[in-house]
Amino acid sequence: MFDQAIARVGIKYGVLCGIACFGILLLVYFLGNNPLGSAGQVSYLPIPIFIFLGLRYFKQFNDTEISFFRGWRVGFSVTFYTALTTALLLFLFIYTVGPDLLRETMEEMRMMLEANKEEQIRLFGKENYDMLMAESKNVTPGEVAVSDFFRRLLLGGLLSIVAAVFFRK
Repeated sequence: MFDQAIARVGIKYGVLCGIACFGILLLVYFLGNNPLGSAGQVSYLPIPIFIFLGLRYFKQFNDTEISFFRGWRVGFSVTFYTALTTALLLFLFIYTVGPDLLRETMEEMRMMLEANKEEQIRLFGKENYDMLMAESKNVTPGEVAVSDFFRRLLLGGLLSIVAAVFFRK
């Protein structure tokens, strides 16, 4: 079931997209904003572009009559390598910058949780809210990178479905 053509396209476009996403995160950081906070969400913009480019390349050079499932696999392959590359680069970046960036991010998250305290307690319960507030003080760079990996994977998986519908035969 392993298809080398899908893997090659996924690696090529996924790693390029991961580098582009990380470049945007660096740009946000050097412009004086927190790349791990809400300002860093701009780094998700290259994902649909590279999924589209990867699927177009695959359809043009490998399989002109691409099915939905095969198109989704190409898009998800691009997404996986994007998420992996960005998460690894982000992990290294947090370690080189130091704990100040992580503290700033967690402080921003705590302020956001406290601003919506009543709604958070209503949705998740008092115990879960207290647990989240307590755990936000002990976040590691690995946890931030894993969280970023899964967010990019989820977004890219959904976008891969849309792109596969668009490119199917």
